Order: sequence, then structure tokens, then C-alpha cells
Amino acid sequence: MKPKVICHIMSSVDGRLLNDRWTEPFDGTPASDLLQVYAAIGRELGTDAWMFGKNTLHAAFPYKWGIDGHAVSSDSPTVFVGERRSERMFIAADPEADIFFTSSSLRGDNILVIVGRNATEEYLAHLREKRISYVIVEDATDLRESLEAVGREFGIRCISVQGGGILNGALLAEGLVDELSLVIYPGIDGLSGVPSIFEYVGSATDRPAAGQSLQLLSAEQREHGVMWLRYKFHKKRHK
Repeated sequence: MKPKVICHIMSSVDGRLLNDRWTEPFDGTPASDLLQVYAAIGRELGTDAWMFGKNTLHAAFPYKWGIDGHAVSSDSPTVFVGERRSERMFIAADPEADIFFTSSSLRGDNILVIVGRNATEEYLAHLREKRISYVIVEDATDLRESLEAVGREFGIRCISVQGGGILNGALLAEGLVDELSLVIYPGIDGLSGVPSIFEYVGSATDRPAAGQSLQLLSAEQREHGVMWLRYKFHKKRHK
């Protein structure tokens, strides 16, 4: 069964995501204090796991796996359970199977990697050496298959997606988003073309949000003028 997916994102009031471009708080409060409000709300969501898009993940693990190897054999186990000491797990979808992980955890949470059949035996050995859990699916670009696999194999029931307009956009287009947790920073970017909350990569005729409606569940003012809006997705179509 697919876990519940909450897109938890912080943006400026004009919906932009690059926080180093946002205007400073009016009263001199460090912008980092406002980012901590976002992080605290993320913990309040009470999810079993959280997740970044690959571009966001590269900020933590910038190097690529550079060793060629042998294709995963058909009889290789599809699940490996590594170190699991944290209450939550951090999920990394890695369709290219090339993230060079240097730790089994991110921000204190143990890592679970989703890879496809294109992964090499050598790459999987690297993950096992680092005690990083993984699950192999047929195609790691298939978001529904990937989410169902982590739910089935690791008991993940709810995931907060916390970074990446591109990942948000892909989930939106596939009808996989159940809630939006939108934290609004009281500042502005203002430049056209800067990444925004949902960034579906498609043509001008695509309508990735078609058939989906939002119901406001709550609106709260938090510290330093930060607003937290929470929406439920209603869907008229299913893929």
C-alpha cells in the first residue's frame, strides 16, 4: 500500500524556494531562525520517513559513484536492512544508482535508498558496507512503485517530502500527493524563473494538477511571522 505523502515545503510569499535569495526579516532576526521554525513543523507532522529530491540530496552528498560494475542479477535479494536506530527514516530515491553515500544517516535519521534494476552489484555492496538499507524496484523513476515498495518492505505509512520542486511536481502529476504542508517565509524573491513549490518538467500544454483540488485544513501563525498552511488533496482522477 502506498504511504501517505505530505509535501512539506517552505517558500517565500511569491512561492520561490531558494532561501538565500529571500529578503531579510524586517526586525533583524536571523533568517536561520525562521528556517528552524520550518524544521520544527516538519517534526510535528509525525511521519515515519522524510525525503528529498535528488538535486536537494546532492547538497549533502555531492559526489557521484564512479565505479562501473556488473548488473544486478535476477536472483539478488531485493531488500537489505542496514542500520536502523532512528525513529524516522530518510528516503533517497536514486534512479541512476550513483549517489556516493559517506554515512548511513542524514541529520540523525537512518537512510533507505530506492534503486532500480540498473544498479550494479558493486554499488549495492557499497550500500551494504555503509550499513544503508535499500530496496530494489524494477524502475526507480516509477514513483508509485517506489513508494509502494518502501511501504510494503519497511512498514512506512507516511512520508514528508521536504525538498525539491521537481520531485513535488512529479508526485503532483502522478496524483500521489495527499497533503500540502506549506510554510511561508515573510519575504520575497521576485525574480521570474526561480524554482517554485511545484516544478513539473513538461510541455506548455501539460496540466499536472488537473483534476486535483485543495481543501484548507488549517492556517497558523508561528514565530517570527511565519505562516503554516495545511491542505488536503481531493482527486477526481487516478493514474
